[in-house]
Amino acid sequence: MDPAQAVRQAQRAWAQAQGISFNPAGYVHDLESNLRKPLSVHARNGFRAGSGSELASHMRALHSSSALVANFFDHWTERDKAPLLSALGIDGDDPAVQLDFEAKFPTGLAGTPPHLDLAIRLRSGAVVAVESKFTEHLTRSTRGKADLSSSYFPPSGDLWTDVGLSRCQGLAEILRDGSWRPQFLDPGQLLKHVLGLAKQGNRFTLCYLYFDCAGERSDAHREEIRSFAAQVGDEIQLRALTYQEVFSALSAAAGAESEDYLRYLGNRYFSGL
Repeated sequence: MDPAQAVRQAQRAWAQAQGISFNPAGYVHDLESNLRKPLSVHARNGFRAGSGSELASHMRALHSSSALVANFFDHWTERDKAPLLSALGIDGDDPAVQLDFEAKFPTGLAGTPPHLDLAIRLRSGAVVAVESKFTEHLTRSTRGKADLSSSYFPPSGDLWTDVGLSRCQGLAEILRDGSWRPQFLDPGQLLKHVLGLAKQGNRFTLCYLYFDCAGERSDAHREEIRSFAAQVGDEIQLRALTYQEVFSALSAAAGAESEDYLRYLGNRYFSGL
């Protein structure tokens, strides 16, 4: 069984054990049954303002990445975020003040700006930008997705170089000429996020957070992450973490008030695979 199918089956088994009904495509009939708790007002507003129709449809999928993000992170919206930053390996001397879901960081180009799954805003103004993957990195090749449209290569100049990211510019050129075509990672998406973040002028860390599984696809995906990191070098602060790693760290760092939250995450996402 491929890893994405294993994740879907584990999510269906969890739902059946909870008495939650779902259709043949794995979508629950009401959004609230796919969430540990109703979304906070802040999170709901963020998802509503996004362009991905998450509340209307996608978040009802048992295998939904946005539901995973909501279940994993919204718990911290109105709490001390120090355990979360610690679990992500972020320096705790600069505390988090806000979580923004479906955060937009415009690149300056026309059209819909890239959406980050989560932006953790720190007191200093720095941003921890989280791009989350549940099964997307395992279910399809990103051939074509890794490509960047011609708008990212205007005759007036080099967009990434203009914001001090010459190695990212070089990688964008490599993607444009097709000399690197990863199968599972979407480097074009990450470069768009980096460009949008850099345009804002704030310090940022890009956290690529993915659900890990065993198998050749997962191994190939991890190798593509390593290749991406090597090509951009230390030009950006990149942290590639698995949900399993962060959950384990949270389990060690979070207090008693998070016991129900951790139990839900453990039972739903981390016990069947």
